[in-house]
Amino acid sequence: MERQVLVGRATAAFAISLMAFGPIIVKVSDLSELRFVFWRLVAALVVYLAFLAGRGGRLSLAALRTSFWGGLLFGLNLVLFITFMRRTSATHAVVMGSLQPIVLLGVAGPLFGERPRRSLYLWSLLAVGGVVVSLQGGDPSGVATRSGDALAFVGMLFWCAYYVASKRARATLDSATYQVCLTLVATVVILPVALISGHGIAPPSGADWWPVVLMAALPGTGHLLTNYAHGYVSLTVMGLINLLFTVITPLYAWWLVDEALGGMQALGIVIVVATLAMVVIQPSEQPADDVSGRPS
Repeated sequence: MERQVLVGRATAAFAISLMAFGPIIVKVSDLSELRFVFWRLVAALVVYLAFLAGRGGRLSLAALRTSFWGGLLFGLNLVLFITFMRRTSATHAVVMGSLQPIVLLGVAGPLFGERPRRSLYLWSLLAVGGVVVSLQGGDPSGVATRSGDALAFVGMLFWCAYYVASKRARATLDSATYQVCLTLVATVVILPVALISGHGIAPPSGADWWPVVLMAALPGTGHLLTNYAHGYVSLTVMGLINLLFTVITPLYAWWLVDEALGGMQALGIVIVVATLAMVVIQPSEQPADDVSGRPS
């Protein structure tokens, strides 16, 4: 396996471990949802701009055009997430999200010429099965509606579309420039939604700032690293690695906020982590994983 691919896969896994802090941070914040999202984007944008400037990079209209669809889809995903989480149970939302690798397996070939090994289909089934097992021991509370389930399914498709847009953008843009541009677009998308919702965009004050800053620093860094990995890792493998989010988040909740972790849930986590470990370390046999020379 080429070193770039291995580093890219390890980076993607580490990125998900940072993004999984997101639900815990949101839980401890007292800000309204859209107000929190807006200022989380603003704070992240400041960090990304500083990082880009430190690398000697700069923005351009061409880069913004290339990043437009990724930023639009990312912003819409944030709004959809809030909407369907209020209308369905967390369990149903996770089940819908676990379908992402199957969707990406279906589109990676036609869109990017990827030819996944047959074993990858088996690993996908095992990983999704591990998610289902982990749900058996999770918290069954929460009201689920058909409209909420439908929105969760649409949200999963939008996240897949965001991954596709990011993969395409990374063919011509380095990860720092792309992250700055997509965050700028997402901020512009969220702004009118926050205003229309009545949540407002008043800046946080006092202790309300630290969850916003943590969200920008931890999950924000995770998003940057994910888009770095898109330059070196096949879309199908990225979809599978993203399943780590569904099993790491309960571990963080058990560790940080004392949420119970059942035996079946622990078993499911072990299945998913072991399966994805095999995916990450397996040698790459497909040309689609070899994208050396792309901007970093």
